Amino acid sequence: MARPGAPVLVQRELLLNDQQPDSEQLELLVAFQRQGRRVLLVAEQPVGWRPTRKAVDHDLALQQQLHQLIRRAGAELDGVVYLATGFFARKRNRVSELEQLARRYATTAGELIVIARDAILLETMVLSGGRALAVGDLRVSGATTYPGLRQAFDALS
Repeated sequence: MARPGAPVLVQRELLLNDQQPDSEQLELLVAFQRQGRRVLLVAEQPVGWRPTRKAVDHDLALQQQLHQLIRRAGAELDGVVYLATGFFARKRNRVSELEQLARRYATTAGELIVIARDAILLETMVLSGGRALAVGDLRVSGATTYPGLRQAFDALS
């Protein structure tokens, strides 16, 4: 089966419980990926992005752990992309990052889909012309809201 070009971007924090992988959420992700969907995790770029910083070390260790757990479950991630979504990141730069990401997959930003509970990430996807699925009680103009990750995945199945 040929894999579709545009990945579904899933905010990494949706797969965590108290900063550790949540097995129930990972099972949902694996089931979704097994439907032939490309999945790319999205995380906020750590402040002070330097390989020697403790926060970055934690981020990279978490990334490796998620890759291993998902691979053991028989699925695979396309990867983890770090976006500058902090308060001081400019909208234009965030949109540009999504456009660059889309080009890597030979698609347009308008064909990307993000599932997240971060208002800035969701707003950036809406500004890019892509589809934004909000998880939880968050209300973002242009995004569709779902109570949980399962319902968001079901909406794309």
